[in-house]
Amino acid sequence: MRIEQISELVPTKELPIKGYWQNDLWHVDQMPLSFTSKNKRLNTKHIDFTKIKNANIKNEMKYFLSEYLINEVWTPSTLASARAPLMFIGEFLSNEYPYISSVLKIPEEELKQKYQAHMVKHNKVRNSGYTRYTSALNSFLEFLDEFVSEVPEHLKDKWRIQKLGLNYNMSRRDNFINFKNIKQPFRDYVKKFCYSNMILQRRISVATTMNILKKVYIFFNFIVETHPDWKDIQKLSREDIEKFLEYVWTVDMGGSSYTKNRIPSSRHVMECLTNTRRIIEYSQQHNWAEAPETPVKKLIFLEDIPKRKKKNYYDHIKHVPDHVWEEVQNNLHLINPEVARLILIMEASGFRVSDVCQLKKDCLVYKTNGWWLKGDQRKVGLEDHLVPISEEIVAIVKIQLENLETDKRENPNNFLFPATLKRNKGKAMSQKVVSNALNKLAEKIKILDSKGELYNFKNHAFRHRYGVNMINNGMKLLHVQKLMAHTSSAMTLTYARILDDTLRKEWEKANTAIRLNDSGMIIKAELSQQAEENGLEMSWVRHNLDSIRMDHGHCIKSPKLKCDFLEYTLEPPCIKNNCRSFHVDSTFLDYYTEQINKLESDISLYTEKGRLRSVELVKPKLEKYRLIRETLINDDSILGLEKSKREYVGRERTNG
Repeated sequence: MRIEQISELVPTKELPIKGYWQNDLWHVDQMPLSFTSKNKRLNTKHIDFTKIKNANIKNEMKYFLSEYLINEVWTPSTLASARAPLMFIGEFLSNEYPYISSVLKIPEEELKQKYQAHMVKHNKVRNSGYTRYTSALNSFLEFLDEFVSEVPEHLKDKWRIQKLGLNYNMSRRDNFINFKNIKQPFRDYVKKFCYSNMILQRRISVATTMNILKKVYIFFNFIVETHPDWKDIQKLSREDIEKFLEYVWTVDMGGSSYTKNRIPSSRHVMECLTNTRRIIEYSQQHNWAEAPETPVKKLIFLEDIPKRKKKNYYDHIKHVPDHVWEEVQNNLHLINPEVARLILIMEASGFRVSDVCQLKKDCLVYKTNGWWLKGDQRKVGLEDHLVPISEEIVAIVKIQLENLETDKRENPNNFLFPATLKRNKGKAMSQKVVSNALNKLAEKIKILDSKGELYNFKNHAFRHRYGVNMINNGMKLLHVQKLMAHTSSAMTLTYARILDDTLRKEWEKANTAIRLNDSGMIIKAELSQQAEENGLEMSWVRHNLDSIRMDHGHCIKSPKLKCDFLEYTLEPPCIKNNCRSFHVDSTFLDYYTEQINKLESDISLYTEKGRLRSVELVKPKLEKYRLIRETLINDDSILGLEKSKREYVGRERTNG
């Protein structure tokens, strides 16, 4: 729908302006606000609406300013700085459109063109093109579009997320889905795709929609430039796609400050193509008239889309190390108490910061085995996920609940950490509040990283910390995966890397070991020697140590060779048959201790019942197990692999 058509739908309605705000003269010191200005100079300021002759425009301006002030979107000082631009806008509109019933009746493009000329005429435009006079008009129009217009949200060019009735991340401060950077006639085409997929079919989330819009505008604006007469993309050809590929690989990425003027990356090009392909493919599947006549698979080939480069973990967010966390704990009193409580819960639960910010007041669950924290894991669509927590964290949650009872702030969604500012009523605490508080603390008390530089906090690093701690404290990968609500173990490994010193200790254990000779005697063992005897490379052993681990030791036999004892089941055949490919290290101490205790218990029971033959059969196994355990505990002379063989070197390091 075109702007002109939308403007015809806008009804003239009576605006709810009451009391003091009906006056034509507002004094800052007399405004009925819940907060007052601390700047005495502002109290002498006033705003005069008498120069705005069109009563309809005057009322819309009054409604805009009164709502912004009452809801604390603007402070009196903001109003004071915006007073001149707003009166300039009011007079311009009143003179240019003296009889119009609403500013929303004016086509936006027409309005902005005339206003630009008016600013130039009165010397209100800077060389850069940006001016507070432009900013004031944009704020005014956005407000009217949201609170005065009764046009359905999906017909507008900016969709207020809160009005769409969708589940979205309330810990972020993204208020709009903005289509305005997509040039017509393709803006409506993209809006139609988003409306169908996000609102009607609920196939994509708000976040996914916003990510799509970050890239697809590049393609459609390119088509506008190359085919200015096109009203749709029915005639889109492979040649157009090839020209776009050349364009997207050579034009600066642009966007926000951290990507501006950067050379296009593989990821950037990939997202431009895949999101464009997604829209075209959907429109063809649903037989839209605007869709290309040529099938999408003949327009965009798979070979066109560059593969996304694998991220090196060390180049991205790391976990919060212990010394940094200790500094934070020791100085939590310097952070806002509510934010400090959120940080403690985030560190103890492993929840993403967005999920902690959106915890509900009923997040505590008590079971017979202790306390649990309940919260949704929105990224993977898991509701009421539970993780065990300590009594200390329970106490912190209860303190926050007591604080909410005292505070009485607006909290319609029953968040444990609702937003504190009135303009964000109904939302959760912002993620940025958390990271900003931590980074201000780091700057204040000089929290440094391993390089001696100021530590830069990223909220997600606390989730990494949780996974790292769980793995390094011996928790099984499967259990960590379940706690962190990961959909695969590969994701768990990405989030939770094992610390270097833990790896070293585990390697020392694995290489401080024993084996059996042909006579069944226990001898000192070197993993490298056994690997060589079995035709294995040490690099293979390093990568497959978990796969060759059994309950009672490691099997260092080459997978290419047949195991003669594979079908033996009554007792470990490696020990019974003196297998020279059998390797035991100190990581199996718990297993042998447990088995020894069980065998001793069995012998006592057999003796009591007179089953002497059973005792005779079990005793040799018990003695062998005792000898293995004692050797692992007491033989300090076993040194394992030397440093040069234990670590990757040369080509191994490169390939690894």
